[in-house]
Amino acid sequence: FGCSQEILSIASMMQIQNIFAVPPNQKVQAIREHRKFAVEEGDHLTMLNVYEAFIKHNKSSQWCQEHFLNYKGLVRATIVREQLKKLLVKFKVPKKSSEGDPDPVLRCIVSGFFANAARFHSTGCYRTIRDDHELYIHPASVLYAEKPPRWVVYNEVIQTSKYYMRDVTAIKSAWLLELAPHFYQQGTHLSLKAKRAKVDDH
Repeated sequence: FGCSQEILSIASMMQIQNIFAVPPNQKVQAIREHRKFAVEEGDHLTMLNVYEAFIKHNKSSQWCQEHFLNYKGLVRATIVREQLKKLLVKFKVPKKSSEGDPDPVLRCIVSGFFANAARFHSTGCYRTIRDDHELYIHPASVLYAEKPPRWVVYNEVIQTSKYYMRDVTAIKSAWLLELAPHFYQQGTHLSLKAKRAKVDDH
């Protein structure tokens, strides 16, 4: 996909719990700062923005404090990234960047999480394409308070009062058909047939 550098950073950030710090007595300020990194595509590109800004500001703990970010977590992400980078070198994966173009990164994310795809349902929840399970966007997601994207992929599901998707990214349904034809097929409704979920974008 020509975006190994960005995916390295995102994969490293996904190892960190609670990138954003929200002190109870500074909640409004914290949320305001966090929004500076948020993008409409969702959590994965938001993580990338945070990581790149952290590196740009020389891994400054002061900068993290000002922006209500988890300094120790971000330092750990840089260490994880170096470890993953060595693996890419070992397996001769080309060192490439998408140069700010989000599409290759998003397509790569879909190719990795295609089995974790969900569609927004008229009842206000999401439904997994694979088995029609009811899911909701986690309150910690940058997409939580936004207009719900029609199609998403997610990293994992956690159960509290509901089943919540964590690390959510908005996608185009066509990417599922293009990047995972072994798993999805075009259809008039969402159903399973021959181990393939039908995808309908009408």
